[in-house]
Amino acid sequence: LAAWPAMRELLADRPLPATSLDRLVGPDRNLALIRSNLELVTEIAHANDATVNDVLLTVTTGGLRGLLSSRGEPVDGGVLRIYVPVSLHQDPRGQARGNLIAQMVVPLPIGVPDPGMRLQLIAKETAQRKAKRRPSLGMVPHRGIAGRAFLKLVDRQRVNVTSADVPGPEVPLYIAGACLLEVFPMVQLIGKVSLAVGAMSYAGQFNIMAVADKEAYPDIDVFTASAEDELRTLAGALDPMRAVKSVRL
Repeated sequence: LAAWPAMRELLADRPLPATSLDRLVGPDRNLALIRSNLELVTEIAHANDATVNDVLLTVTTGGLRGLLSSRGEPVDGGVLRIYVPVSLHQDPRGQARGNLIAQMVVPLPIGVPDPGMRLQLIAKETAQRKAKRRPSLGMVPHRGIAGRAFLKLVDRQRVNVTSADVPGPEVPLYIAGACLLEVFPMVQLIGKVSLAVGAMSYAGQFNIMAVADKEAYPDIDVFTASAEDELRTLAGALDPMRAVKSVRL
């Protein structure tokens, strides 16, 4: 009962209209990369009373807005939803062991034309939703009649995008004397979640990998270019010259 307000996000919100993203995941994948740096993304977040993860969600929103627009699908006034993992660990960072996560659903305001406003709306939503009590994913029903009913209700919501934001090592790592240059997280797809956008910080970098179902996203380059433009626009509001130098495919 205490967790119902949070579970309602997964089960009982009004279903969204169908889009071309709403399709069962197949066996093939398209991958795309965006490189940036953590200092810039952190500055964007702090300037907007947001978090680094809020910036990632906003970049994803810009990518989806550009993608659907290029396909001729309506975006004005539109909203998509994305799965966002929430850590339930109470231990200090670096001391927590094992997976202990919950899932929240965050609305992405693709219908809002201004990236700065999109970031502020997302930051407000995530702050409110993170304050809710959530059960661990290991506690949700996944077998028998209850499990089938749970999956039916989840599928009804049409959440086709997931995300992950992983803080990595702050200093370079070495393997047999060779420096590890870059790290990109690869997030899995399942069911009708046809796009996963993961970010990882490493030695001052902030690198993003989009993993997409190949049939649902044959035009993944449109998503990536639009997401890159979103990050450039947010960075440009701080310093136009840094924006040009700090984001690249």
